[in-house]
Amino acid sequence: MKAWSWMLGGLVVWAAHFLGLYALSSTADVIATADDALWRMAGLGFSMACIMLSTAILLVAIRRLRQPKSDIALFADQVAAAGAGVGIIAMVWQALPTVIGY
Repeated sequence: MKAWSWMLGGLVVWAAHFLGLYALSSTADVIATADDALWRMAGLGFSMACIMLSTAILLVAIRRLRQPKSDIALFADQVAAAGAGVGIIAMVWQALPTVIGY
């Protein structure tokens, strides 16, 4: 279970980011308007926290890739790095409408 948690860490952060932004925008739409500056800043702050967490996972995975180990551990680190990288790109893409104001 530990290996699966490590390999899917970046993707889990991405899923939590998606759900968190959806909850924030839905709440903002009910309370105020979805484009209200306070809610947009909350969404950006949440996005930055998730991106930083995935970046930390990516950096640890890259550091672990440089250490000699078995093929299975190497594969797990490669999957963790790839998942974190994809998650970072996706979270930046999801945060762009908040940045540009749409």
